[in-house]
Amino acid sequence: MNKYIITLLLCGKILFAQGTNAGTKIINVAHLDYKIDSIEFSAVSNELVDIVDQKLDMQMVCQESSSVIVEAEDVKRPMQFMLKNNGNGEDRYIFTPIEGEDVGFSVSNIEVYEDNGDGLFSIVEDKPITKLSLKADESALLFFVSNIPKSAKGLSENGLKVDSEIQDDLVYGESRLLDDFYAVVATQEEAKSDFCVYEVPSIELKLEKKSTLSSDKLYKRTTIHYTIEVKAEGVGTLENIVIKDVIPEGTVYVSGTLKLDGQSVDGFDGNEIAVTIDSIHQEEESTDVLHRVTFDVIVQ
Repeated sequence: MNKYIITLLLCGKILFAQGTNAGTKIINVAHLDYKIDSIEFSAVSNELVDIVDQKLDMQMVCQESSSVIVEAEDVKRPMQFMLKNNGNGEDRYIFTPIEGEDVGFSVSNIEVYEDNGDGLFSIVEDKPITKLSLKADESALLFFVSNIPKSAKGLSENGLKVDSEIQDDLVYGESRLLDDFYAVVATQEEAKSDFCVYEVPSIELKLEKKSTLSSDKLYKRTTIHYTIEVKAEGVGTLENIVIKDVIPEGTVYVSGTLKLDGQSVDGFDGNEIAVTIDSIHQEEESTDVLHRVTFDVIVQ
């Protein structure tokens, strides 16, 4: 009786598609060893070559933890976004500015800048872009930059939508042949865009500083009496208000003259005065002076 002992081995260069770069070849060869009447034999199968497809997967995320506070007529105000290529190959992206549902005002002169790596927006150090390439698992910090209109009030929800040039008009789950492998869309549509929010406060403070002299002209030993008037524009509540003023060069602060609404307060540190107001609440539009800070200096 002939006896057969057969061992089948699958070997070669085996790579798993998940996390493997697109276009990588997965090569596999089967080896067969067997014996017939103690005589060893071997055989090799044909070589199979599979190429890893490219998974198109990206995500756009606003990086602001709260509304970005701006003022009317602000210029080049940035908001941070993060674009992540979650796919397994290099992809090329195009950006489209979009507005959300809550738009109390529309911004203008919108630009997209790529961060230079320091995490801070600079019109000198960062560069404006319309397209961007990212390698597999690479991410980029982007700045949505715009001007705030003069009439701005309330909130303005603005964002970025990103599109893959490779994906083109494909939708989720579809694929197309790229050279010798396929590109497969794995990005849900909602992951391609996100929003940050500009906010113009409903109330803001205005300061007006005045001075009077103890003499008809400004001489040595002349006392200058300063008054800082605090007004509020709009309605709402403001808290933790600190009014500061540096003592002018060539003058000396007159001890004990710092007052808030006529009441003496401490707040001189040898170089500047600082007066704290706990809160201001205004229910109706008004041009009235809400608080007055006064202090004296003497010309040296």
